[in-house]
Formats: sequence, C-alpha cells, structure tokens
Amino acid sequence: MAKGYWFLNLDVVNPVDYITYREANLAYAQTHGFRFVIRGGDFEQMEGIKRHRNVLVELPSFDDALSLYSAPDYQNIRDLRRNTAIADLAAVEGFDGAQLSPAPPPEGTPEHPRGYWMTKVDVTDPDRYKDYVAAAAEPFTEYGAWFLVRGGRNHLLEGRGRSRYVVTAFKDVATARACYFSPGYQKARAIRQEASVADLLIISGYTGHELPPA
Repeated sequence: MAKGYWFLNLDVVNPVDYITYREANLAYAQTHGFRFVIRGGDFEQMEGIKRHRNVLVELPSFDDALSLYSAPDYQNIRDLRRNTAIADLAAVEGFDGAQLSPAPPPEGTPEHPRGYWMTKVDVTDPDRYKDYVAAAAEPFTEYGAWFLVRGGRNHLLEGRGRSRYVVTAFKDVATARACYFSPGYQKARAIRQEASVADLLIISGYTGHELPPA
C-alpha cells in the first residue's frame, strides 16, 4: 500500500509559542507511529512561492493522512499551529509505481542527510507536461532520484495548494542541487515551464536533530 503524507509549507509568526506546537506535534507523531521525513532544515527556494519552514510527515496511507488530521485528539494541536503560523497543508498520496533508479538513496544521518525536492505544480498543458516527464527521466536516473510522491491523490487541508505534488529523494543536498542544475534537467525544466507553474525547493531531510525555529 502506498504511504500517505502531510505536505506542509508555513511561515511562523510566533516563534516562542510555535515551539509548544512543534513538540506537541512530535508527541502525536510518536504516539501514532508516523515519522518526519523533512522537519525544517536548510533549504533553497528554486522556483515559485516561498514559505520559510517546510515539513513532510509520512503516514501509513493517504486515508490515514486524512483521518488523523480530522481526529479529535489532533484538533488542539492543529489549533496551536493555526495560532502561531500561516500554513499551506495538503494530504498527499505516496508513489508506489516503477522507479527510475534501482534502489532508494541510503537513509540520512545527522552528518549526511538526504536531499529532497518538494514540488507543487499546476499543469497548464497536460500533453506538453508529458514531454517534460520524458525529458526529466534521464537526469533523474543519472542522479539516483527516488520518488516518494509523484502525482497521485491529494486533498488541501489548509491554506493554498496546487493540483499536483511531487517529492523526490536524493542521497544528499549536493546531489539534489547537481541534478537540478544539470544540463539535462535544465532542458527538461524549460519544457516544464512551458506546460505548468511550479513551486520547487531543495531541502535537507530530518535525521532526529533540529535547531529551534528562528
């Protein structure tokens, strides 16, 4: 079964009280057995709309991503976030189809975290977008990209969203950046920009250690 995710981009407006939400959210995650793939971390906004904090939470399924958000014991935690941050939050379905790379990148460590692309897309020309997907296959394969999310179902829970979500994992941030700036991907990107509007950032994965939000 495909995983589910909370795909979250936010601006913290009350950093002191946000820490209370953050710790309550972590306790809820531990109680319900899901994990943080991305939790803050250094990032670089490559395209589109920027929020200053980015989070990706992995849940057992898309249905769980919807139901756990609506669960009565999560409502107080959700309200803590709403009182301390402006958030765009969507439940998205994980990808369990054929991958371009033979194996996922190794799990990150505090010294060498994974790198990720977090991407939100509105496709304006579906036929031309297929050309982008085909053109991007070669650089993604070359740099060992692995899709956690690639289209699939999504449901906007808070704020603003787009119609398509993609999360791509790489062995580290340097590899994620190298793929983005490679000649092969830049050619594919030019096609994508003809066929869609996107928000795309490159960010380090969460490995259990995080500084308090600034």
